[in-house]
Amino acid sequence: MKKPLLTMLGLLALTAAQAQTPVFGLYGNAALTTGTTGGAGGASVTVSTGTALMAAIRANTSNAPLTIYVNGVITPANTPSTYDKIEIKDRNNISIIGVGTSGEFDGIGLYVRRASNIIIQNLKVHHVLLGPKDCIGIEGPANHIWVDHCELYNQYQGVGVDDYDGLLDAKDDCEYLTFSWNYLHDAWKASLSGYTESDTFDRKITYHHNRFENINSRLPLFRGGTGHVFNNYYRNIASTAINSRVGACLKIENNYFDNVKNPYVSAYSAVVGFGDISGNLLTNGTAFQYSSDTYALGACTATVPYVYSGVLNTAADVPAVVLAGAGIGKLGTVTAARTPTALRLGAYPNPSHDRTTFELTLDQPQPVSITLLTAAGRRVAEVLPAGRVLGAGTHRIEYPLGPLPAGAYLYTVRTATGTVTRPLLVQ
Repeated sequence: MKKPLLTMLGLLALTAAQAQTPVFGLYGNAALTTGTTGGAGGASVTVSTGTALMAAIRANTSNAPLTIYVNGVITPANTPSTYDKIEIKDRNNISIIGVGTSGEFDGIGLYVRRASNIIIQNLKVHHVLLGPKDCIGIEGPANHIWVDHCELYNQYQGVGVDDYDGLLDAKDDCEYLTFSWNYLHDAWKASLSGYTESDTFDRKITYHHNRFENINSRLPLFRGGTGHVFNNYYRNIASTAINSRVGACLKIENNYFDNVKNPYVSAYSAVVGFGDISGNLLTNGTAFQYSSDTYALGACTATVPYVYSGVLNTAADVPAVVLAGAGIGKLGTVTAARTPTALRLGAYPNPSHDRTTFELTLDQPQPVSITLLTAAGRRVAEVLPAGRVLGAGTHRIEYPLGPLPAGAYLYTVRTATGTVTRPLLVQ
């Protein structure tokens, strides 16, 4: 009897460990339609000043995929005085990624406007008093924006409610946004969707696996439209956490609330908001305090248009998972894929119908793998399994697409010198 019992205990321990292991990658609304790939597959540049960062953004007039690595502290002093924010405006297909724990914005924020296919990842942004005073602001028209593994904070105690503004705000007609694995703390105002009672555009935002701590409110404040708030860790929230307003319908799922006042309510609007609520855990004094301007959420039925079962944790597992995975420096020693040296790569035809051919040219023998992914980053197939060594020269690998549903996909090529991810459209 002992051996089966030990085996069972081992399996239970393994299952528990797996449940508490962070699963990174793009999920949620930013993965829909065309997906969000940022600068993947394009050129890269490393900067350490605001001047160099703005120059790299402004120089990319062709909107070719571009990854900008930040290795240093961006400040108002090392940014041209003509800029009161670092702005990604009228530019598409850009990733801005911090190197290790060294990518930082001190006193100046990031702003995305009239832009598409943008990734902001592994950056610390704090104490922003210039311009809009948001750490990260997104203003429409803009679409497919992914903010991931960032740390955003200002100051809460000892300052006025309006001395700083939001940590991560979205307004006007921006849409298909995912905010994941971020650490937001020490602020009066955290994250809003819609900046006035009439700003009710359906922004389609996913908040998941974020850590929210020592904040007054707006986690998020959500005016109109639809959103999905799951697996977030809330601790020491003084006024309101999730505030659904002006007819918004939010799916509020498997979140963990620790010492939170009003974990999910509709507050401060004449027209209330709604929630589709399940699986949340309220602990350590978390309670609702309804009043003349703070109401229980109305009920709605939210439809989630993407698959996320592979990343969904139970509420009980959320503290361990989020504390282990949220914030900067959690993506490993290499925070983003390097572009392989001396690699020419393509897939044709693209768009494809029943089959495609992957072509790559190597300058030396090396192991190569090719993985086909959904736009959400879920593995579909191994076109070329890991472990194969290809010689120098040009290689063509034909792959049948017949069984695949039409839609947007990604293919990732890994070699000894780095990784490239590019889009593939199946018709």
